[in-house]
Amino acid sequence: MPTGAFTEQLDLPLLLVIAFFLFFLALVYYLRSEDKREGYPLVSDRTRGTANRMEVVGFPPLPKKKAFLLQDGNVHYAPHPDNERELNVRNAYSIPGSPIMPLGDPLADGVGPASYALKQDKPFRTMDGHPTLSPLRNNPDYHLEGSGPELLGMPVYAADGDPVGRVKDLWVNSIEYFVRYVELEIDGRPGTMLAPFAFADTRKQRMTFGTLSREQLLAAPVLGNDEYITAREEDRLNAYFAGGTLYNKTGAQAPLL
Repeated sequence: MPTGAFTEQLDLPLLLVIAFFLFFLALVYYLRSEDKREGYPLVSDRTRGTANRMEVVGFPPLPKKKAFLLQDGNVHYAPHPDNERELNVRNAYSIPGSPIMPLGDPLADGVGPASYALKQDKPFRTMDGHPTLSPLRNNPDYHLEGSGPELLGMPVYAADGDPVGRVKDLWVNSIEYFVRYVELEIDGRPGTMLAPFAFADTRKQRMTFGTLSREQLLAAPVLGNDEYITAREEDRLNAYFAGGTLYNKTGAQAPLL
């Protein structure tokens, strides 16, 4: 055999195609394994014999636990068992896949559109370690654009038209430069209560939150710290106001006709 002619008995293009497909399959396997570090195993309505609900992982299986070094020096391991909330609900029907129905206050219990995840109970921070979301009183370099209405001190009303309090301060996102939350001052209500600015209507020289009644707005969750909001508190707060689009007490679930 002449020198360099070892491929005369091999179909080199076919070998390259086979190698490409093997590499591609290995890549898909790796990516599908990595995306199961969060959110798995799934919980199914199906039961295994007389046991409780079965866990679903599928193929490929869960990857081995891996350590991720975070910016603040802490270590996060994944996959890890997620903290599950106990839901105060019942199944609408006795068949798998049936919807769940709230048994108590769906906003307080975090059910349906008011559901939230148990994220880390720490605030998101910037590269220099400061909380991403903080009140204007802690950000002297930020100010509101003067052409809009004066938000500070503006009276706050609920969806049923009842007054709730007034705007005490505004919380800004120091990275994206916009108002994210409104800090409310309510007589007789202890703690710092925020409301998502995205749900506010500032027309008519007043701020109205159209998804919650006065009773529900006064029962909104408060912060554990007056100077920052954690990821878990933020998810729960937004879910509370979003859930009011269905669960408010002004007739949203009543028949249209």
